Amino acid sequence: MKTQYKYYLGFVIIFIIGIFLGVTLFSPSDQKNEDNHNHSQEQADETVWTCSMHPQIRKDEPGDCPICGMELIPANEMEEGVDPDAIKMSKTARKLAKVETMLIGNQGYYSSLNLSGRLKINQDKTSSVSANFNARIEKLYVNEEGEQVNRGQVIAELYAPEIQVLKEELELATRQENEVLLNSITRKIKNYELSVTDVKSLDNGRLKLRSPKTGVISSLKVTQGDNLKADQNLMSIADLSTLWAIVDIYESDLNKINVGDKLTIQTPNYPDISGEVTFISPVLDAKSRSAKARVVVNNPNQNLKPGVFITAELATTESNSSSDEALMVPKSAVLWTGKRSVVYQQLENENGVYFKMKIVETGSSSSDDVEILSGLEAGDEIVTHGAFSIDSEAQLAGKTSMMNPEGETMASSGHNHGSMEMDNKSSESKKTNQTSSSITISMEGKEELKPVLDDYLAFKNALTNDDFQRAQSAGIQLRKRIAQVDMTVFKDDAHTEWMQYNSNLKKILEHVQHQSDIDDIRKVFQQVSDAMIPLAQLFKPLTNDLYIQFCPMADSNKGAFWLSENKEIINPYYGKSMSKCGEVTSVIK
Repeated sequence: MKTQYKYYLGFVIIFIIGIFLGVTLFSPSDQKNEDNHNHSQEQADETVWTCSMHPQIRKDEPGDCPICGMELIPANEMEEGVDPDAIKMSKTARKLAKVETMLIGNQGYYSSLNLSGRLKINQDKTSSVSANFNARIEKLYVNEEGEQVNRGQVIAELYAPEIQVLKEELELATRQENEVLLNSITRKIKNYELSVTDVKSLDNGRLKLRSPKTGVISSLKVTQGDNLKADQNLMSIADLSTLWAIVDIYESDLNKINVGDKLTIQTPNYPDISGEVTFISPVLDAKSRSAKARVVVNNPNQNLKPGVFITAELATTESNSSSDEALMVPKSAVLWTGKRSVVYQQLENENGVYFKMKIVETGSSSSDDVEILSGLEAGDEIVTHGAFSIDSEAQLAGKTSMMNPEGETMASSGHNHGSMEMDNKSSESKKTNQTSSSITISMEGKEELKPVLDDYLAFKNALTNDDFQRAQSAGIQLRKRIAQVDMTVFKDDAHTEWMQYNSNLKKILEHVQHQSDIDDIRKVFQQVSDAMIPLAQLFKPLTNDLYIQFCPMADSNKGAFWLSENKEIINPYYGKSMSKCGEVTSVIK
């Protein structure tokens, strides 16, 4: 009986212990922890991973960026606490993009007035040749404009019956020793702008016409055999030992220049010619809103040619008083889109460093700096180098940018080294239909810029074929073409913008002829492309589409852009060794 009691007691104890363990191990809190664990796991599975340098990259799992190879980070770390229009970049990403910044402040400055125009014949040193009597040109000893003639040189032989009669009267008066008649005939000869010797040398009515000065034939208006009327102009003779440099001064700059100011003038072949302003037109051209200024330049060896396009600079010193202090930034900080242009400002908070586009209005400029009239304040930190790379990333990420003011998504999900097809048709459509800021220019302006774009594309095509000689020649030709552009066809904002691009491109291409390696030529081409892309977006000189293309592996994996007339990728930075590396980032319509 006692043993049976112990058996039942043990059974009860084991039952109670079992209930206790069940409550402890399988309580609702454990179920809740399990639910939380599953929910956390679900959140982890939903984390989106992106690249700080290429925010258009979106992955479901960690790894490396397919474009630059950087380690991907959670997208929420990129976006937390950041302005939705800003681009957040890690320290490594900023280093890859070669980003440099500076704090700006009000300051006094030396500004310069940049002008353009062309060389012309000095009209004060030009003589016209005419006959003050009826005649016929029996022989013409000058055949074309530009011929050199010397003072007293016979330039034509005329048959002049009137002068033959005058010669006979002179001979008769001389034989009769009639002083009154001789004086009368001498006055007649002077009225004809001839000398007594000229008349006496007449042979059967044929008069030798001589050059009144040494110079070149600047205009020839007759041919041999022509009949001349009294006072008809035959030709003009110009002395080219001095020339006029005629430059355009826009209405807003008229108060910055005066007669007597010294200009430094540059031509494509002879830089740093100087001269003083001798005349400023008192009348403003109603269409161009500009006045003409004249500078006399010496040309003793006649190396300078009339008709050559020139740029000129007038250095002016601005006051350093506080009331006249200006907000100046380096020109390299400004992405030019017209008078209202773009600067990237660097901002920083506890989440890191990021960049935001600021629309600014520019004013006066010097050779290195430009005045900011609105859009920035003293103390702001701005990007001075690398702004174009940041803008490109903003465009790809679908954020507001110079190239993409609407902020439409331009992103692709990765980089394809083969056919470069986008992951979906909608991304391609958005790329193709993007809008960008532009400046309206006349058809004359488009005609002037079209050969520049054509020569650039020839430069690009030579590099895609690994043709060093052809690429070097194309670079030299492109620089010459830029120097030949008639800057007078650009007005107002278009003129200001083209002056900037003109100067920048000529400096970049200045040493292309001295390069001895195709890789060095490609480095020059990259700098040219960085200037040509915004130029093409602003002016749109071609009727056909232009494609902005990008290779992330170029420039030691820093990436580089170029323009192409074809959508198909043919890489100029690698040529035939990796011709398909790249992608279309946008289209210039």
